[in-house]
Amino acid sequence: MPLIIQPLGKESVDSEISSLTVNTEGSLATWSTYNGLLSIITLENNEKNEFQLDSYGKKLSFISEDLFVVGQEEGNLICFSNTFQKIWEISCPGGCELMESTRKGDLIALIDGTNTLRLINTKGELLSQFSEYELTGLTINENGSAISCWDDEGNLFVLDRKCNLIFKRGINSNIGERIITAKYTQNGILLVSKESLDIPDDGEQNELEFWNPLGQKIGKVGFNSKCVSLNVKNSSIWAGLFSGEVFLIEDFNKKLIWKSEYSITSLIPINNDILVASWFYLFKISKENNESLWQYEHSGIIDILKMSQDQKIVALAGNDRNDYTNPSELVLLNPNATPIWEEESDDEFEEENIIEAETTDIYDNSDDDLKELLGDDFNQYQSTNDLGKTTSMDDLMAAFNEEISSEPKTKEIEDVSLIEHLLSSDEKRNQPPICNAGNDQVLQSGEDGSCTVILDGSSSHDPDGYIRTWNWTSEDGRTLSSGPKLKLRLPIGNHRFTLTVADDDGAMSSDSVSIIIK
Repeated sequence: MPLIIQPLGKESVDSEISSLTVNTEGSLATWSTYNGLLSIITLENNEKNEFQLDSYGKKLSFISEDLFVVGQEEGNLICFSNTFQKIWEISCPGGCELMESTRKGDLIALIDGTNTLRLINTKGELLSQFSEYELTGLTINENGSAISCWDDEGNLFVLDRKCNLIFKRGINSNIGERIITAKYTQNGILLVSKESLDIPDDGEQNELEFWNPLGQKIGKVGFNSKCVSLNVKNSSIWAGLFSGEVFLIEDFNKKLIWKSEYSITSLIPINNDILVASWFYLFKISKENNESLWQYEHSGIIDILKMSQDQKIVALAGNDRNDYTNPSELVLLNPNATPIWEEESDDEFEEENIIEAETTDIYDNSDDDLKELLGDDFNQYQSTNDLGKTTSMDDLMAAFNEEISSEPKTKEIEDVSLIEHLLSSDEKRNQPPICNAGNDQVLQSGEDGSCTVILDGSSSHDPDGYIRTWNWTSEDGRTLSSGPKLKLRLPIGNHRFTLTVADDDGAMSSDSVSIIIK
C-alpha cells in the first residue's frame, strides 16, 4: 500500500481546464476553462469569483500578489485584479500562443498568433517585438534581461529587452533538430533540451546543452530519451524524460533519482525533494533515498502543475482523455502534509452464515393461517364468504396470471412513448463533434533515418454545427499545430499524436493516431 495525502480541496469545472496559476503567497488560485469561464478563489475562506471571457484563457500568470494577466486563445492580453477589475489591456493579434513572465524582472513575454514575440512590462506597455522565423517556444531569465525563443527547425535566439540579438544557437545536424524545452538557471546559464532528427557524428541524439550568457556552449549531458521537462533550484538541475526517468544533474554529472512507467510531464523542486507529475499521478520523491514519500492520484492525466513560492500550496489540473466522463476537477494540495497509508478496499466479499428458512407450502388452500390472523373475526369472514362463490387460491392465481398477461402490451406502449420523448429531447441538446485523426501509419525511413509524414484530421466534423478549433499535440503534451493538417519529419521509432477539436458550442472530442517509422 502506498503512502498518500488527502487534498485540501477540489473545485468542479464546467469544461476542461485550459490554464492555471497560483500567486507567490499561495493565497489565490485562478484558472480558465475551454468554455471561457475564468475563476479565482481565495484559499483562506474558499470565496470564489467568476468572469466570462469572450474566448478562453490559454495562458495565466500573476504579476503581483493580486494582479494577473490572461492571454486568450482569441483576443487581447488583459490584466485583472482579484475582483476582475480590468487594469489594462493590450493588443495581441491572433491571440496568445505562449507566455512567460517574471515579477522580479518586470517583464511579460508572449508569442502571439502571428508568430511575433512581444515584450511587455507589468504596466501593459509594449517594450519591443521580434517577428522572424516560425517561433514555437520561449523562456526568460529571472531578471528579465534575457529572452530565449526558438523555431520549429532547431534555431534558438537569445534576445535582450529591446529584442536585440545577443547570440544565436544554430542547427548542428544535416537533417535537422528540434528544441524540446529550455530553462534558465539562477546564475544565468541557459539549458537547452534538443533532439536530433538523425544520428549525430558528435554527441548523442538527445542532449541537454549548457550555454553561458556570452553564447558559448560550456557543456552537455546525453540521455537515452528526449528530455521533456526541466526545472532548477540553486545548483541542482532536474530533468524528466519522455521514457519516465528523473535525473538530478550537478556539475555536468547526471544521477538517476527515480523511474516512472510513463512520461514525465512536470517537475517542481521542493526543499531537497522533487514533485513529479507522471500520467494520473503526482509523486513526492526524496533526493536522498530516491523513494516516493507520497503520491496523489488525480482523476485526469496531469497536464498542469503549479506551486506557490512559499511551497505551501500545489494546484494541479488535467483530463482523462475520455469524451464520456465529466471534466476533471481542479485539485489543491498541501505538499508538506503528513502522508497516510492508503486504506485497503472494504468491498471484499464477506461470506455470511446461510439461514435456512422453514419450508411451507405457500399454495396450501388451508384456512389455518387466516384463522390465526383474524382470530374471533374469522367466523364472520367465513360466513360472508360462503354467501358467494368460494374463492380458492387457484382462482386467485388464475386472476393474477390474467393481469400479468395483459401488462406487457401497456408497458410496451409506455416504453415507445418514453423513447420518443427522449429522442425528441435529445434533438435539442448539443452533440459533440466527431474527431478523426486519420489512420495509423507504418512508413519506411529514408537514407537519413527520417520520414516526412502528413497528419490529416480534416475529416473531423460536427453533426449539428461546425468545428471552431483544432489542436494537434505530441505525446509530451506540446502543441504542434492549430489546423486540421500537420506536416512533420519524424525519426525512426514509434510516435503518437492526439487531435482535439472543439465545436461552436464548446463541446470537445479527441482522437489519436500512431505513426511507426522503420
